[in-house]
Amino acid sequence: MNKQDIRILFLGTAPFAALHLRFLAEEGYSVVGVVTTPDRPAGRGHKLQPSPVKEEALRLGLPLWQPERLKDPKFLRDIQALDPTLGIVIAFRMLPKELWALPPMGTMNIHASLLPRWRGAAPINHALMAGDKKTGVSLFRLTEGLDEGRILGQRTIPLSEEDQFGTIYDRLAQEGVLLLQEFLLHCQNDTLPKGLAQPEECNEPYAYKLTKENTRIDWTRSAMEIHNFVRGLSPLPTAWTTLDTNKNEEKLTYKLFTTHVVTNFESPAEVIPGSILPSPRRTLYVATGDGGVLSIDELQAPAKKRLHTADFLNGVRLPENAHFE
Repeated sequence: MNKQDIRILFLGTAPFAALHLRFLAEEGYSVVGVVTTPDRPAGRGHKLQPSPVKEEALRLGLPLWQPERLKDPKFLRDIQALDPTLGIVIAFRMLPKELWALPPMGTMNIHASLLPRWRGAAPINHALMAGDKKTGVSLFRLTEGLDEGRILGQRTIPLSEEDQFGTIYDRLAQEGVLLLQEFLLHCQNDTLPKGLAQPEECNEPYAYKLTKENTRIDWTRSAMEIHNFVRGLSPLPTAWTTLDTNKNEEKLTYKLFTTHVVTNFESPAEVIPGSILPSPRRTLYVATGDGGVLSIDELQAPAKKRLHTADFLNGVRLPENAHFE
């Protein structure tokens, strides 16, 4: 089987997916159709914004669909008329069986975790937030269960305590492209492995969707846990906290981007977690729930730019006994 015999239906939304679509086009694979989300309002002006996959599809001149409903009869007829032999879905939404079962070769999904660990919506964030020492990408055959299909390939990368979501996102996208390349070569050579079935009952943690409520910092946790929490959400969607100045003022929201655990500084006994501690000049140390100390290295004040802490402190004087909560 050569490249042109594999008629690919591609479904995706995010930049992670757009990189894979670009690879397919540049390598000469036959992408017969692209499906992405409808344009959504974004930004202060709430102007309609296309998804990164739509932008890439338009740049490449590929046929494009943006259905509101994936079960829409006309949309399904259009896709069936494309006669796709293989579906590839990356960073998209749940597909109905009428769609994923349509290509004779099936539909494959590339998921940014080492399945079955971190099934769900935000696997990269959760791997970092949990302090995992490694993560990766998995290519699996789509089934009715969420991220539960037979695994046909994986690639693994190590994680350090300094890695953040933004940098790992890009690295895993590149690994995903390599994994997709390996899979397509197997298709061409008729050497596709049977793959590994995932366990029916799985005790691995689930990567639940990130919201405003569950991205707030809990200062009663340990310094390392908070550090992992911050880097797992940096730069998006960003960990946040509020500052209490003890002046009966509105508690303003601050976003945290970079932190580190301070190991050569003792927190005073019985200090409230979240308290801003006396610290060396141009630094911002905060007490944590385990008696540890976290240094805030980059943050963003309300309606301000993201700044290194030294620059932030040049323009603000924090009152005594101020604390985060």
